[in-house]
Amino acid sequence: MHDSAMDKFLVFLDVYLAPCAGGPLAVLDVGSCAIGGPETGTHRAAIEARGWTYRGADITAGPNVDVVLADGYDWREIDGDSCDVVLCSQVLEHTRYPWRVVQEIARVLRPRGLAFLAAPSAGHVHRYPEDCFRYYPDGLPALAHASGLTVVDTNVQRRPVYRSNIWYDAVAVLQKPELPAADAGRWRARRQLSGLALRDDVGPSDLAAVSFAPHAAAPSRIATIAPRGGPGAFEDRDAALARTADPLRRVLNVRRHLSAALKALTRPV
Repeated sequence: MHDSAMDKFLVFLDVYLAPCAGGPLAVLDVGSCAIGGPETGTHRAAIEARGWTYRGADITAGPNVDVVLADGYDWREIDGDSCDVVLCSQVLEHTRYPWRVVQEIARVLRPRGLAFLAAPSAGHVHRYPEDCFRYYPDGLPALAHASGLTVVDTNVQRRPVYRSNIWYDAVAVLQKPELPAADAGRWRARRQLSGLALRDDVGPSDLAAVSFAPHAAAPSRIATIAPRGGPGAFEDRDAALARTADPLRRVLNVRRHLSAALKALTRPV
């Protein structure tokens, strides 16, 4: 996992999940496979250290994977309204249909449950097995709105504040709202219809199985969080890092420009 994504995940824990310390939470980590091997940094240690239940899900078996998903866009292995928190970091850039991933996140979240999304806004091509998207300021909120989730906080990194990598991350914290049963049922039907649109074998019986019935579920113990009206926790973190990183970066940039100027001046005409 990129260092910058891990840093932003820790901001999410400290700011948005700190009030839940000392109580149970069910956490699902989507795209959890530790590609570099068991020693690669994952979310598991930080979640379990707080006494919460962690499950890692991925489309292939491997280190840090508890649930193997047969279909990355239809998570039949995971019950609806069963998770308090869903993590999805450095995954959405690799998916052809990212709105379906976020709709599945919305399905499995309990009302008032939180999702943490992180994906690159810039960076080199890195296929696993594909590299499809980069996310600008309106990208992750658009996926939230297509899934019935509320945007609590969102930010796109605009400057190189992490010395260890080149990634500029887009991040968002989303919450599943507590809705009247009729509205929750309609959102459930919309997500079901969206999933059918990806199937090659869809037929009349599939459409008939879509339910618009009212739907109710027990909410998460997480409280409803008001959307941030101004700069959020991730922008504050970027600003704090920039105060440390920017002076050094300016010195390195000056050194690079001076080196280029000296080469130009001494190059034979």
